[in-house]
Amino acid sequence: MEVFLDYQKESKILKALAHPIRLKMVELLMDDECCVTDVSNAMGISQSTSSQHLGILKNAGIVFPKKYGTKTCYIVENQTAQQIMKILLKEAK
Repeated sequence: MEVFLDYQKESKILKALAHPIRLKMVELLMDDECCVTDVSNAMGISQSTSSQHLGILKNAGIVFPKKYGTKTCYIVENQTAQQIMKILLKEAK
């Protein structure tokens, strides 16, 4: 049985993960959803920087926004990104 990858889609995911801040964001968002303020505070970066990186992760299909009134929270629901992070975290141990 042959498996065909969507190389464009997978490449977009890998490119988005190829930044230390975004890798850390994905790790943070794998367990629980957070809003931009929570991400900024947890990572010690500005809200504008957080928003820019979250935008890249969203455009790559890695994180998904959930609206709560005026608040937008993000969570990782992309299986490929989760598997990549699990491999990286396992290798770090």
